Amino acid sequence: MSDKKIEGLTTLLKYLDNDLLSNEQYEIIGDLNINNDEQQKKIIKAVLVPNFNEFNKITKDSIKTILEECLKGDVSESSIAKVINCISMPFSSEIEDKKTFIRNIYSELFETKH
Repeated sequence: MSDKKIEGLTTLLKYLDNDLLSNEQYEIIGDLNINNDEQQKKIIKAVLVPNFNEFNKITKDSIKTILEECLKGDVSESSIAKVINCISMPFSSEIEDKKTFIRNIYSELFETKH
């Protein structure tokens, strides 16, 4: 994964980092299971969607492209894992199926009406 792609993916996922979560966000997601599909979507809606909506069009388009490349397999799963594993998330376990996590992010950002 190029540095630009890593930066783009990190731009979005960093909002799940313990250090960037507000107390309110932590209260909403802290006890959820990141590996449960429905709870994972709740986490994405509560934290990533609001932050994504604050980005400018260029950043949104860039993130969309990066997520699409991840889903098409243009970005290795090990590269995706490196980015995700660098973020200190508040969950009791790490994300087991990172590709499904990326797919759920894409779905919530670009396929679901908010």
